[in-house]
This record gives sequence, C-alpha cells and structure tokens, in this order.
Amino acid sequence: MDRMAFGLAPPKQEGAVVPGTSSVAGGGGAGGGMSRAAKKRLKKKQKEQKKKRNLSSKDDGSDHHGVRAAATSTAASSSSRSEKKRHKKKHHFPVHGSNDAGDEESNCDSHTSSGGRTFDDNQQMEIADISRGELEYLSSQGVNVAKAKKSDNSDKKKKSKKHKSKDVLELGDASLSDEDEKSESDGDDAEDDEKEEREILHTLSQSLTPSQVLFSGQIMEHEDSVERCKGELGEEGDTGSEIMRLQDSASDPCRIVQDLTSTSRARVVFESLLAPSGVTAEEFYRDYWEKKPLLISKPKVTFKDDGKDSDAPFAAGAGAAISPSKPLEHRARLDNILSKEDIESMLAKCSLRYGREINVTRYADAGDGSGTKRRLTLDLPPKRIKRRGGSASDGDEEEEFQHVVADPKDVWTNFSNGCTVRLLCPHLHSDSTHSLLSSLELEFGCFVGSNAYLTPGGDAQGFAPHYDDIEAFVLQLEGRKRWKVYPPPNRAETLPRFSSRDYTEKDMEGTHPVIDTVLGPGDVLYMPRGWIHQAHTPQESSGEDQNGHSLHLTASAMQKWSWTDLLELVMPEALESVAASETSTSLREGLPRNFLCYMGAMYDTMSEEAPEGLKQAISKADETSEGDRNEIVRQRTIKRMQNRFCHEANKRIMRVCKEAMTMVNAGCDQIGKRFLSDRQPPALTPNEAVLTSEHRSENGGKIWPNTMCRLVRPGIARLVLEDGKAVVYHCMDNSRMYHGAALSPLEFEVDDAPALEMLLTTTEPHWVCVRDLIHGDVEDKMEIAQSLYDEGILAIFQADRPDKTVQTG
Repeated sequence: MDRMAFGLAPPKQEGAVVPGTSSVAGGGGAGGGMSRAAKKRLKKKQKEQKKKRNLSSKDDGSDHHGVRAAATSTAASSSSRSEKKRHKKKHHFPVHGSNDAGDEESNCDSHTSSGGRTFDDNQQMEIADISRGELEYLSSQGVNVAKAKKSDNSDKKKKSKKHKSKDVLELGDASLSDEDEKSESDGDDAEDDEKEEREILHTLSQSLTPSQVLFSGQIMEHEDSVERCKGELGEEGDTGSEIMRLQDSASDPCRIVQDLTSTSRARVVFESLLAPSGVTAEEFYRDYWEKKPLLISKPKVTFKDDGKDSDAPFAAGAGAAISPSKPLEHRARLDNILSKEDIESMLAKCSLRYGREINVTRYADAGDGSGTKRRLTLDLPPKRIKRRGGSASDGDEEEEFQHVVADPKDVWTNFSNGCTVRLLCPHLHSDSTHSLLSSLELEFGCFVGSNAYLTPGGDAQGFAPHYDDIEAFVLQLEGRKRWKVYPPPNRAETLPRFSSRDYTEKDMEGTHPVIDTVLGPGDVLYMPRGWIHQAHTPQESSGEDQNGHSLHLTASAMQKWSWTDLLELVMPEALESVAASETSTSLREGLPRNFLCYMGAMYDTMSEEAPEGLKQAISKADETSEGDRNEIVRQRTIKRMQNRFCHEANKRIMRVCKEAMTMVNAGCDQIGKRFLSDRQPPALTPNEAVLTSEHRSENGGKIWPNTMCRLVRPGIARLVLEDGKAVVYHCMDNSRMYHGAALSPLEFEVDDAPALEMLLTTTEPHWVCVRDLIHGDVEDKMEIAQSLYDEGILAIFQADRPDKTVQTG
C-alpha cells in the first residue's frame, strides 16, 4: 500500500519481540531503507543530544525551547518519529457514490511533491519548525498554512510547557533515566499507533459495506498467505504491528481488509453495520449498548456522482478519496448474507424440522369469540416413537420424540396465506450468515445466534408484541417492514433475564412507541433487552418493495451473560468451600436455639417492607401495655437478640463473599467453558485456514523447534486447571446448531501449563517460536504444539529451513 498516496503517515516500527525468532525479509520492513535497529540508535542519539542542549541552556541561563531549525530533507521516511508525526495525513478510502474520473483528477491536482513530501489540498501541516522560505514555497503550492500557523502557536506553547516541566525535574536532581525516557516514548508511540489504527478501521467501515468486509478475498493463494506471515515478522525477530503490515497492501480497501487481524476485521464488520448512523463503535457502547434503541437507516443525503457530498454520513473525511469501481447503494449493503432464494433451497434440500429449525406462525384472531389477537403456531407436533431399551431380553421400551420434517409445499401454502416462516438456525446451512455471526462473536465476546423471518406482504404479522432477553440487531435484507418499539414496562423488567409473555392489543393500550418506522433493505435496528416490539409488513407495496415480502435477520447477543449468571456459578462454590473449611466451623455451627421466637416478618415491625396492618397492631399493643414494665423489657430483649442474630449472619455472609472473591477467576473459567460450548465454530478466512492442520500440504504439517506458532483465532481455546490436570477447551469441533456437538477437551500434565499458556495467548499478528516455550524439554515443547496443531487450534508458519536436529515420534 502506498501510504502517502493514501494519506497515511509513514508506518510505525514498534512491535513485541518474540525471543528466538529469526530475521525474515519482506512484509513489514522499515520504511526508507533504514533498519529498525538503526532507527532506534538514531532516536537514542537524538534524545542524548537534546538532553545535552537542555543542560547547556541551564548553564548559560538561556532558553532554547523556541524555534528549532528543521532540515527539509528529501528522505522523509528516514527521519525520526517526531518528524514523521509532522507529516501525518488523514487516511482516505473510497466514499459511497464517488465518481471515478472526478476523483482521479482531484488526486492528480491535489498532490504536489516538495522535497520528497506529499501534500493534498486539505492537509494542515505543522509548521513550527519550517523556515519562512519553505512556508512561502508551500503556500505557492496550495498547501493550507494559514490554519497551520494557529495550531503552530498552540503546539509551541504545549512543547514549551513540557520542556519547562522537564527542566524543573532535572534541576531537582530527578531527571529521567534512559529507561524511563524509553518507556515513556514507547508508551506515546503505542498510543499513536492505536489512534492511527482506529482511524484506519473507522475509515474502512465507512468505505465498505458489511458484505464487502465479510466476503472480500474469499480466494487467496498460498503464496499470498506466506508473504503476509513474513510481513508480520520484523527485523531481529520483532513482531510487526498491524500498521506496519498494512504498508505493503494494495490501494484496494478490500485487499486491506484481508490483511487485518481477525479482531480488527470484526470491528470493521460491526462499524460498517453502524455506518449509516454516523455512530462509532465506541459511541455505540457508551450511549446505546443495553441503554436504548438505535435506528440505522438510509442516509438522508443523496450521494452524487460528482463526489461533492463530503458532509454525508458515509464520508470518510475531507479531501480527495479513491473512488470505488461503482457507487455503493445503501439497499445493497447487506446483500449475500441471506435471501428468500436461500430459504427456498434450504427447504428443498436440507430437511428442516418443525420446532428445531423452522417455525410457521401468524398473529391473528384467536377464534375464541373474544376478538383477541394471539400468536398461532402451525408447526406439526413431534412424533412419539417407541424404541427398545436395555438388553434384548428385558423387553423394556423407551419413548422419544422425533421432530417432523417440514414439507416445502405445506410451508409455502401457509406463507401465501399470511404466515411468517421463521428459521431458528439459518447459519446452519448458510456460510455467509455463519461468517457474520462468527465476526460478531469476536467483537462482543459472547455467544451470538440468529433467527430469520420471512413474512408475506399485505399487513402480515407473525408474532405478538413482546420483549426478549437478548440484545437484538435486526438486519433488513429484503422488502419492507414496519416496526414499533416501546420502552420496558418498568424498572424490574429492564435488562430482563428471560423473555416476556405475549402481550395483547389491550395490554398495549396507552403505551406509545419511541420508534415507529418502516425498515427497508440495508437498514438495521438495534434493541436492548426488555424493549417491547412488534412488526408487520405494510399494507401497500412501494417501489422498494417489489417482491411483496419482507426478510430480516435478527442477530442476538448477551443471552444469559450478566453478572447474575457469573455469581450463580461463584456463590454456590464459595458457600460450599466455606462450609467444608478445615480452619473454621462457623457455617457448620447450629442455628441459635429458639431463634424463630424472635426472627421473621411477624417480629420485624420496624422494616419498611412489613405489612401496614401488622405495624398498626403492634403500635396498638404498645399503647395498651405502656405501663407494663415487663413488656417493655421483653421488647428490648427481642430487639437485642435480633441484632445479635443479624450480626452473626452478617459475619458468615461476609466470609462467603470473601471466599467468592478468591473464586472469581475460577468462575470466569466456568462461564468461559460455557461460552466455548455455546458459540459458533470459527468461520476462518483463507488467510487463517491455510495455516491450520486442514492444509497440511501447504504448511508442512510438522512442528519443528524453529516453527512459529500462534492461536489460529483469539478466544477459540481456553486453558483450565482441573483435578490436577491442564485441560484445554476449544470450539473448533462445535456444530453450528446450538449444542449440536459436545466439547472435546485435551488433557495435559500440569507441567505443560506454562507452554500451553504461551501458545494460547499468542494471537495475530504475533508469533512464538516452539523452542522458546517455557518447558524443560524441547521434545515436549514440540509434542505440545503438535497436539494443538493436529486439533486445528494452532496456526503454524515455517520462517526458516526446518531445524531437524530434534526429532519426535
């Protein structure tokens, strides 16, 4: 990728060092011909010179924090990082609806070469260290320097303040050591890299549709994957950052998406879903997630072919941008995820079963004479089948239920009569839907499922008003549907753990929707748990609804994924642990004698929850016995015993809570295992799959001491210590059907845990060398890595010629 033509600063050259890796050429090499080590030496030398200048300024009382002379070198890529920051520009990708020819002209006209630097019309340069002559030259070339001067003064002030604060530290004999300076500099560099990466991902999400992100580069040659792996290894064994790896990508954003890590690609998929709203992922999680709905609809601005609508929600920023090959239409941005034709094919070929993979339902008059509408399900009930159980001689029979396979003819007849067809697991037979869910699971970090709803036109509705126990993302794929969304009924039903009953029209009287809109193709609607909703197709079709039906996909997240679910795992274990303690018998001690004579609601007259009638009765009794000293003493005694009982209970409860805090990690492991059992098997991209055991012929299939390894995708495996064993759980063998296949964990000795941890926590773009694993025996290191690779968990890459000096069975 030509970063300067793209408007990017020269790539950062920092990365995590992987011990034992060998130098690999290609990929993310240093820009401008300088090696990473040379740049570090240059940077260190510049810092030392700067420190000497500061010290000399204190000796003669002068202040050299003003203007510094800047050389206008033609080798901008070989300058220090601080100089690179002065040349940073915005990252521009194709904007929806841009004109190819027009953008080519603007690209040619807006870029001018000056001493090896590249500028565009909308660039604002920092000019604190540029001479007057260069300023005049840049002005003559059309570079905006007026605004830069203003920022220049503020930047000078900021720099001056930083220098002064540093002088104070040095005068107080508290000057920063070289290690502290390096740590501070590395932290600043990491923040810059993270910020630049966020800008790249956001720009990609604005430039590509979800379909383009998901399905770009489905076919990739093995050589391309090898070059990508080499690009992830910098000089001297350094692991390149994502910014570095993107520098050699082509100008095509689809190509750049292929070179992203799976985590970054998942973020781009999610932000591309949000793109029409102008809401970033960070803003969504802060303002909407679990709080309120978000309508992501067609932008109001019409994108023209002249590319002048730069203020539109899709615009990636000011300045010239590279045009796509054709205008990107909003209604086509969710194409190829699922279609009616796909559903027809599934019904004809896949034997979908009622109640398990398909429902046929409608929201209509219940027929009981009340005129009340209810949800009516037309599924055929499961068949009861008797099977002989046990041995052949005992003659016992067992009954089981078998779901009936839906007859396509019956399904489409009901559909034509106004029924909604719901697919309970569309990703089971749709690779594209599975890819979407796999990406969203990586983004959300929890199980993501889906249902698809196909509804005929003409005011048809399949379900009654209700709320769900999921975070719902409604993706309108085909046709149009009118949605009404209502707030939760009360605070207790906000973020519910279970779905609601079906509400009737009478229940909804007096409740006004906060959203009442018609979704069209490309629109997305987000609804948190607990928000009531209902939807139906419009009475009349429009030009955008020529097919006469509506198809939407609902992606669901966060089901049974609350703090309550974690504490349900932790608290019982903590209680059991304290009860079985060898150091304390407090929870095993008996309850106080006759405690029921003073504990309970009938004695808790001071509580706000106590019934009002009980409070009045006690008050009346107190008035009649006011002069009875014995009764007053009895009441005080009861109160004293209640306080003592509550104090003892509080001590034991706090002991259990304290023990629970020590079990939080164990509880997270348990909920992590549940997640691995629930989730989708990862939908690997060609870049990822070519490095796994499914492609042994391409990657060798054999682990050597110098083989580079990493987890094939973040989060697909987890190391847990159980019963004196190191157990690795993973989801590679999962079925797309919920709990369709049991987990198949791998057991290792506890001594293998450190090596396993290194392998399972090394994710792209990083690699770890087998010989550098924490273990005493290199043969054992190879066998551990080989076991994970054979299971499909590890990706491997042979950077150098295999080291065959060590052999394993």
